[in-house]
Amino acid sequence: MMIRKIVISVASLAILTSVSVFDVYGAGSKRMIEVSEQSANVVVNGQRVEGESFLYNGVTYVPARAIGEALGQEVDWDNNTQSVFVGQKMSDQQGYRGTKTPYPFKETSYTKAPIGYEPIFINYIGRHGSRHLSSSKYDKTLFELLDIAEKDGQITNLGKELKKEIGNLMKVEKDHYGLLSTTGGEELKGIGARVGQNFKELFTSDKKVIAQATFKDRTPQSRDQFIDGLKESLGDNKVDILASAFEEGKDPYLRPYDLATKYNEYVEDGDWVKLYEDYVTQSTGTRYAKEVLLQFFSDDFYQRLNAGEFELKDEKGKVKLSNPTEAASNLYELYIISSNIKGEGDFEFGRYFTANQLRWYESIDNINDFYEKGPSLTSTDLPQNIISPLVKELIVSTEQSIQQKDTAGIFRFAHAETIIPLSSFLDIAGANVSIDKPQDVTQNWNGSVISPMGANIQWILYSNGKDVLVKMLRNEEEIAFPIETKTYPYYKWEDVKAYYQNKLQKVGVSLDSSLEDNIELLQKKF
Repeated sequence: MMIRKIVISVASLAILTSVSVFDVYGAGSKRMIEVSEQSANVVVNGQRVEGESFLYNGVTYVPARAIGEALGQEVDWDNNTQSVFVGQKMSDQQGYRGTKTPYPFKETSYTKAPIGYEPIFINYIGRHGSRHLSSSKYDKTLFELLDIAEKDGQITNLGKELKKEIGNLMKVEKDHYGLLSTTGGEELKGIGARVGQNFKELFTSDKKVIAQATFKDRTPQSRDQFIDGLKESLGDNKVDILASAFEEGKDPYLRPYDLATKYNEYVEDGDWVKLYEDYVTQSTGTRYAKEVLLQFFSDDFYQRLNAGEFELKDEKGKVKLSNPTEAASNLYELYIISSNIKGEGDFEFGRYFTANQLRWYESIDNINDFYEKGPSLTSTDLPQNIISPLVKELIVSTEQSIQQKDTAGIFRFAHAETIIPLSSFLDIAGANVSIDKPQDVTQNWNGSVISPMGANIQWILYSNGKDVLVKMLRNEEEIAFPIETKTYPYYKWEDVKAYYQNKLQKVGVSLDSSLEDNIELLQKKF
């Protein structure tokens, strides 16, 4: 076999002969390598593909463009992100961002209510919109690590670029940590406007609107943006809006996880923790972390990080970067938040990852959210049961609105930690199945669908003057309740109420319980 030397740019490298691998990314540098000529017959859909191939490090390479075009796919090179794309590029909406995905609104048409039925009430639970970083941790620790490497002369040119980019991000984030972003404001204002447009006849001067939020700044901000959109859509319709926020530590409905004693013990040391840690530190994760980090650091510096030399802390003094896995994960966290702050700056952290790597890190985030906040293990219902006081409140407030006829809607603004367990407790399809093997989670549970930024669950009540129906929207799309109906997506309210009241009774939550009762329940039972 003939050995020859070639100068090759990573950008021109081909994909492996396993043609299912389409994410070839490079750093844009050129280097001299020795390769063996390797004639390979590549056949795609019965047609032989022409193109020079070669053998390097035991792997046969063939031209990416030839393979892509043989599959009938457009092949494109993006110099900004140093990426080869075969077929459709990743979009901001579906870019492996898990629960940090910006609000995925899609225009939709709704099923008409049965003849004679008109909307009478809306009960809404929503997550805040797209936000800034919650605090100074991922950016701070990664910047400090890059700074150490630079001072020690063990940083690459790409590492210097990353350090500069993180520095720019930190300037944007200063005084904005934890707050709603420009994108988030637009998301919530749009949701409010569409509620007003779709149910304008419901918002009359004789009915009030209740709008509640948690104590965290981004939820009152989301509430107020929603209200602005609602008001604008209603035009001359004047409506009495009562806006409020719960006190910190006294909110069993929108932030039950602050009060639930056993749940917080479970989060710190539940059976899921070791399963998760074992999965994260398996060979795939270790390999991806090394691949990502060696773009920025010398091998010697990587070994120092791997040996535990560094313990870099967030603004509160908690260690957030002490090994390669955490360093790579912190960079992924910067990537996923970048789509939330497009109005404040255009950051390209995605260029440091391959699509397969992004898919991996998204799966890690999904698995963590699934076990910590969602259906979790078959051995426990604790993560979803802490949301039972909120479900009680949904039923009670809906029943009161039907009887008293003085409220157009109740709109509550909370967090992913609210939406995820609520989706599970309500038995929404795709959000409620417990799974014991972490590797099976991402095939059955999708955080970007269940709780993207701005996620919302709406119960829309309809009446014909005698009977009451209800339909459920998730992110403004019609979805099913876990019971039977002959008029999908409309269900008999009495059937829906009975189903969830039965679930509440099983976990010891009474419809007659007060806010104080629910606080005590969370502290002592959950």
